[in-house]
Amino acid sequence: MDTRCDNSSNHPKTIHKPPTRKREAAEEVEDLESEKILATYPEDRIRDRRTSLRLIAAAVKAGVEPDDLKQAIKAYAKESEGYTRSKVCFSDNWFKMRRWEKGLAQILADREKAREAEAKGRASLAEWIHERHPLCRHITNRQIEDLIASKLVTPE
Repeated sequence: MDTRCDNSSNHPKTIHKPPTRKREAAEEVEDLESEKILATYPEDRIRDRRTSLRLIAAAVKAGVEPDDLKQAIKAYAKESEGYTRSKVCFSDNWFKMRRWEKGLAQILADREKAREAEAKGRASLAEWIHERHPLCRHITNRQIEDLIASKLVTPE
């Protein structure tokens, strides 16, 4: 009695259809972006390239900005610059453990501080204008346009 399974898709002579051009193009673009991101990781710490690229693509697909991911990688590289090989995290594990989230949190916190500082600076410039402070003459045209656009002052 023959116990082989008659599954034609597993037959060695079965010809599988190639992926559609649309799917191929999407994968190429995604792979190109993932390659650029992985290229930011310290070269001597890249391991299991395929897994790393897959995890990078998943993070980007989940909504992480590629530039933010690159900045997180650069921050980790700088932080671990003098570490011995036994103390560093290789790329596959770094992405698997989502260690980029720590760097991403710092990037977002820094952006928020910068926004707050910018808003504080704008408010102080607007105060100078309202008080007709003598330092008003040192406000640049770009700063004035920014203040008008943010509606802190009027053109008059």
